[in-house]
Amino acid sequence: MRKRQTLMRAIGRARRAWDNHVKHVTLIEGIPDSYRTVLMFLLRHPGSTQRNIAEFAGITTSAVNQVVKNMQEESYVVKETDPVDKRNCKLHLTEKGTVIATEVFNKLDASDDAITTHFGAEKEAELIALLDELTEYIQEELL
Repeated sequence: MRKRQTLMRAIGRARRAWDNHVKHVTLIEGIPDSYRTVLMFLLRHPGSTQRNIAEFAGITTSAVNQVVKNMQEESYVVKETDPVDKRNCKLHLTEKGTVIATEVFNKLDASDDAITTHFGAEKEAELIALLDELTEYIQEELL
């Protein structure tokens, strides 16, 4: 029995292809894929907590904790005790972490630009609008 082609399956295939590309870019830079989310999040949100990263990524804080420990050992991240709440630690990228996160971000940004060039800005804007509408429908009607 053949599966019928559906919008959501097509979106899933595109998402998996993008995820594989992102993993490939990360590995080319010589960092484990598990570091990517922490690196990219801290690049945009310096001083975040492990809980912030876990909530963003949809994973447990203990999973983030293990990744952060490894990243500290490799000098990508430093922890700083929150002066307001001594129980919390804020995370910051080191210079090494900032350099590698910026490199990954720039490569992914260039890939995104290549996709825009391939489809054209008008088609891209139409697709974004349709996907936003789809997201709204799922959130309001299906959840």
